[in-house]
Amino acid sequence: MSGGGGSSAPATQFTSSTVQQNTLPTYAQPYVERAFRRAEVESLQPYTPYGGQRLAYFSPDEINAQAMTRGFAGAGTPESLTNAETRFENVGASFDPIKFTNENIQARMNPFQQNVIDIQKREAQRRSEMAGDRISDAATKAGGLGGYREAIMQAERERNLGQRMDDIQAKGSQQAFQAASRQLDADRRAEAQAFDLENRANLMAGQAQMGLADATQADALSRIQALQGIGMQQRAMRQAGLDMGFEDFQRQRSYPQEQLAFYNAMLQGLPMPVQQANMNYSQQPGLFQSLASLGLGGLGLYRGMQS
Repeated sequence: MSGGGGSSAPATQFTSSTVQQNTLPTYAQPYVERAFRRAEVESLQPYTPYGGQRLAYFSPDEINAQAMTRGFAGAGTPESLTNAETRFENVGASFDPIKFTNENIQARMNPFQQNVIDIQKREAQRRSEMAGDRISDAATKAGGLGGYREAIMQAERERNLGQRMDDIQAKGSQQAFQAASRQLDADRRAEAQAFDLENRANLMAGQAQMGLADATQADALSRIQALQGIGMQQRAMRQAGLDMGFEDFQRQRSYPQEQLAFYNAMLQGLPMPVQQANMNYSQQPGLFQSLASLGLGGLGLYRGMQS
C-alpha cells in the first residue's frame, strides 16, 4: 500500500427555492367554473339582426305638403303677377302726341264757320248793291254829267266790295284757324293728361296685382308649411317609438352579457388568499464525488484488493 497525505472531501451542496402558487379557495371554484361555461356559451351565440323598422317614413300630411309644393312650383307664374308685369310694361310707353299740322287743324275747324262768313259776305254784297243803286239814282238826277262820275263811283264801290269780301273771308278764316288751333292744343293737353292718368292707373294696378300675387303665394306657402309641420310632428313621434323599440332590442340582446359581467365583477370582488409553498431541493453526490470523499486511503485499499 502506498502512503501519503489525504485531502479532505468537498462538502455536499444543497439548493433551496420557494414556489408561490395562487389557488382558488374551494368555495369559489364552482362559481368560477360556471362563469367560464356561461362566457363560452355567450361567445358562441350567433348574431341576431334586428327585424323591426328603424326609419319612420313620411306621414300622409308630409306627402300632401310635398305634392302641394310640387304643384305650386309647377304652376308657373301666377296670373295676377303676369297681369302686373303687363301693367308695368305699359307704364312709360312711348307717347306720340298729336302733331300741329294743317290737316289736324282743318279737321278741327268748325264746318259752320264758313256759313257765318258767307252770311257776312252776302250782307256786304247787299249793302254794296244798295250803295250802287244810290249812285245810279244820283247820276240819273245829275243828267249827262252823271255818267262819268257814276262809272268812277261804281268802280270804287266794286273795289271796296272785293276788299270787304276778302277782309270778311280772311277774318273769318283766321278766327276759324285760331279756334281750331286752340282745340288742337286742348286735345294735345287732354291726350297727355289721359296718357299720364293711364300710366298712373297702370302703375297702381300693377302694384296692387303684384301685392295680391305676393299675398297669395305667401298664404299658400304658409298653409303648406303648416301642414308639413304637423306631418313632421307625427313622423317624429313614430320615429321615437321605433328608436325605443330598437333600444329595447339592444338591451334585451345584451342583457345576458351584462348579467355575466355583473357576475364576474362579483367574483373578482371575492377574497382570494395567496398560498405559498416552500420546497427545498438538495443535490445528491455522484459516483466521482463519492470516491473523492473516500480520500487517498480508500484508493489504496482499492488497489490492495486488486493485487
